[in-house]
Formats: sequence, C-alpha cells, structure tokens
Amino acid sequence: MSPIRLCEALTPRARMVEMAKGAKTRAPEQWQPVLYETARGQRPAWDFLLGDETPREVRNELLVTVRAVLQVGPPRFPTSTQRWRLMHKPATRKDVDLSGICEARDKHSNKLYRLFCLIDRDAPTYGLALPSLVLLGGVVKPVRTEAPQSEYRRIDRYRKDYQETHRVAVGRDGAEWWPNLDADAS
Repeated sequence: MSPIRLCEALTPRARMVEMAKGAKTRAPEQWQPVLYETARGQRPAWDFLLGDETPREVRNELLVTVRAVLQVGPPRFPTSTQRWRLMHKPATRKDVDLSGICEARDKHSNKLYRLFCLIDRDAPTYGLALPSLVLLGGVVKPVRTEAPQSEYRRIDRYRKDYQETHRVAVGRDGAEWWPNLDADAS
C-alpha cells in the first residue's frame, strides 16, 4: 500500500487551509476568479477544465488550489509550491516569456496539468466587481517534459488579448460557475 500524502487525505476545504499555511499574514482582500473570453466567445480555461483530457479529480484539485490562492489573495500566496507557481523569464530568447503568469498544477498518473492564471489587481477599474484572478487556459504534458512552445505562445496571446481588452465571460464572476467541490468529492 502506498503512503498517502497529507493533502490527499484531507477534504477540499482542509486542503485549501493546508496549502494557504505558508502565505504572508495580513488582512485578506477579496478576490474573485474570472474566465478570460476570446473575441469569438470561447473560454479556454473553461474548455480545459471541462474537456475530455482533464479528469474530474484533476479539475477538482486545480480548483482547490485556485480557491486557496483566492482565499489568501494571489499576491500573498507562496509562488513556489508544487501546486502554485509563478512563471519566470525563459533561459533563452527563442522561448516564450510567460513571466508574470501563475499556474495551478496537478500531477495525475504520468501527466502534469497546468492551469495558467493572471493576477489583475486593477480589474475593478475595468468594470469587474473585485480584483481578479483571470483563468486563461491550460496545458497537459507528460511529466518531466517541456510543453511545446506553441502552447506557451497560445497562453501568451490570451494574456495579451486580456490586457488589451479586459474581456471576461459575462455573468461568470465565480459564484455562478464555480463548482461545488464538496459535492464532487462524494
């Protein structure tokens, strides 16, 4: 029998609390998750989370991570954990620069699932109710391999488009689309 990691043995709410323990302490701000939407009305993060390639358990774990980040506030959440990382400048000029984008991560079998997010503290100046964590899109790749640069270019295009247009899925401010993870766990 393989050992169970602490995080795996906890309920979704308890996992959020466990992940948030390393966060800087300060009065929490309110943040909301929002879905980036393309000019054609596509929601890449939504499609990634609900697509055939992303199992329900992975979706739940990615969203538990996002919830923990939102609970503490993205700027204060530790950015070098196994489940939440800040992207850095690439080692070579030919690689896509995703610095400033964060990723929620989950490893399942021999695949790594990555949900790319953008922190937008200024979202209220563009009509959103709260500072927002913009869910851009996702990538699945085999463990210990690099994702294709074309995937990184796609995520970078989403970021640039969001920064130019501030377009998000209307009526999708988190409360209306956020899944009940406790119900999925049963």
